[in-house]
Amino acid sequence: MSDSTRWIVVVEEPFLPADAGGRVETFSFLTAASAAGIRMQILVPSREDLDIAAYEEAVPGSAVIRLPRDDSPRAHLTSRPFMHASRPVGPLRRALESTPPQADAVISYSCRSSHLGEEIARIWKLPHLVRAHNVDSEFFRVLARSSSGPRGVAYELEYHKLRLAELAMHHSPLVTCIADISLEDHEWRRTRASVPTFHLPPFLPVGALRATASTTPAAAAGTAADQRLIFVGSLDTPTNIEALRWFLGGCWPTIRVHHPKSIFQVVGRRPEDGLAAWLAGFDGVELHTDVPSVAGYLTAATLSVNPMRSGSGVNIKAIEAMATGIPVVSTPTGSRGLGWTPGVDLLVADEPSAFAAAACELLDNPGRATEIGLACRAFVRRELDHAALIGRIQEHLTPS
Repeated sequence: MSDSTRWIVVVEEPFLPADAGGRVETFSFLTAASAAGIRMQILVPSREDLDIAAYEEAVPGSAVIRLPRDDSPRAHLTSRPFMHASRPVGPLRRALESTPPQADAVISYSCRSSHLGEEIARIWKLPHLVRAHNVDSEFFRVLARSSSGPRGVAYELEYHKLRLAELAMHHSPLVTCIADISLEDHEWRRTRASVPTFHLPPFLPVGALRATASTTPAAAAGTAADQRLIFVGSLDTPTNIEALRWFLGGCWPTIRVHHPKSIFQVVGRRPEDGLAAWLAGFDGVELHTDVPSVAGYLTAATLSVNPMRSGSGVNIKAIEAMATGIPVVSTPTGSRGLGWTPGVDLLVADEPSAFAAAACELLDNPGRATEIGLACRAFVRRELDHAALIGRIQEHLTPS
């Protein structure tokens, strides 16, 4: 990659600390681009001031610029989605119009910032790639269906606004291409968009990809006394809470009957009100919140469970577990996104009894757990190589 390549990258939100799925993926992409010699101006929409020095140290060779966010009620009272209105384009437009072009391409590293990327593409006449982490309208439709009262109405309105915004983006002359993190989302989008689309798998932290193939996954060392199942995710997200309720209500009692000493660790940030008390009602369940890093919990786990019932995109934490060599049991929804093979790279089940049986299969058979762990780690290392992913972005941004 030539060190003369210059990108202007608009991210969704502050990405430090990189302690949640979307921020982990964004930070991993930025560090991969920096390592490839690409010079970047990174625009970060934020409510508060940023420690610019810390951001620029984390992504060497980049200039970081804060964009203001507007979360006031007026951002809800427009025809635009709140996620666009709360990231106003006015200040950016004024800066661009008084500055000569300083980049070869613009990347909106989220559909939530794509309107800002379009403005840069329009004024500076640049190719523009939109990174889609999920289908935002579908996510808000799920939120609307799982909520009631004023919150449910707000989610429903945002869903309809987002559908219109997606339609505009799918046919925008200011978008060169759309890169979906999920294979299924790509298949959904490519039939609806006149803009070229392609599947670009997630970026993982460099450390996750450097795990040596000779390292034995933790699952191989598990005994009846220290079998640990782990769930990692933000604990104020409705889809994650839905997944926990499904697993604990329908799967965990069966697993505990067969493995009474097993422990289920719930690791995440910002637990919603009442979650700790509810989890305390289950035997063998531990809650670990706002931990500095989940790495230690993953490496000590026997297996990772990903019981997602709704949502789109890719579950980054599940892939981080796979990169660590921890076998994963997932629902079909939770295993969306990459072209892995159920039964080889992970176990997949959609009903509580089958999900519990899959977990017990790995707890009963450490050899099988090791086999799955090694296969999923090999898949991640093979398919998510940073240089290859950056190369694919460059190909789609380079005029033919």
